[in-house]
Amino acid sequence: MRMVPMQLLRVALGLLAIFFAYALGRVLIRLRSQGQPMTKALTWVLRATVALLAIFWTRGFDAVGMGILGLVILSLAGGIYMESRPRRTEEIHLLEQ
Repeated sequence: MRMVPMQLLRVALGLLAIFFAYALGRVLIRLRSQGQPMTKALTWVLRATVALLAIFWTRGFDAVGMGILGLVILSLAGGIYMESRPRRTEEIHLLEQ
């Protein structure tokens, strides 16, 4: 039975942490504008934090960990930006005959 390399698991956890940070950014803006409950934001914070801690647990602050941390921060900022922009709605005009 062949073992999965630890770097591959760290990268997979990194991808999850990036997704969790993006969702957290979106929920933070919805918290302020739509009044969503704080528990939604807390769950995304816990998910992202646990994923990041698992990445740094084995090797510490190495290049892979720091790269993932940078991408998590960019993903959080991207989620905040995408949710704060006004949504574009397409208007459908029906021709009257």
